[in-house]
Amino acid sequence: MEEKEINPAESLQLINSMISTAKNRLADDGVLIVFWGWLVIVAAMFNYICIRMNVEWGGAAWLILMPLGGIFSMVYGYRQNKKEKVKTYIDKYLKYLWIGFGVSLAITLGFMPFHGVKSSYFFLMLLYGLATMVSGGLLNFRPLIIGSLFAFACAVISVFLSDTDQLLCISAALLCSYVIPGHLLRSRYKSQHV
Repeated sequence: MEEKEINPAESLQLINSMISTAKNRLADDGVLIVFWGWLVIVAAMFNYICIRMNVEWGGAAWLILMPLGGIFSMVYGYRQNKKEKVKTYIDKYLKYLWIGFGVSLAITLGFMPFHGVKSSYFFLMLLYGLATMVSGGLLNFRPLIIGSLFAFACAVISVFLSDTDQLLCISAALLCSYVIPGHLLRSRYKSQHV
């Protein structure tokens, strides 16, 4: 099969089409970014309130909500993959970015007992920022990039906070890097597909 050479204008149009397709899919599927943002915020705030009220079982929110979120994500992802007809290179890059993010997250959390809660929370916020910055760059979506900068700032601020107050930083990082950009992306998608 012979490959057709394309001119720069056609190449740019193809790239823009790929970005648009991936952005629309992420917006439509943006359910997961918004879902995880809210889920982690709920767990962090529940844990924070329990610690402040001297309730010992506040950490149970993480043990219950995160596995349930993982199950929901797997089922949702499986169903979405069955629906997809076209995949772009950007889809592939995003897929591997978020798989890498998930593995890094699991390793960070798995080794939390060895390097402590404080440094674990710091690294989590850095990972949130990295994943959303790269996603925002690939999709050419500025709110994700700006949100990632908030996550990085929260990571830096968290160094000067107690373990408990870091939970507030995690909530702020996710609100700015996942929830708000995720809702903006979904809103943009819906307004373009009315």
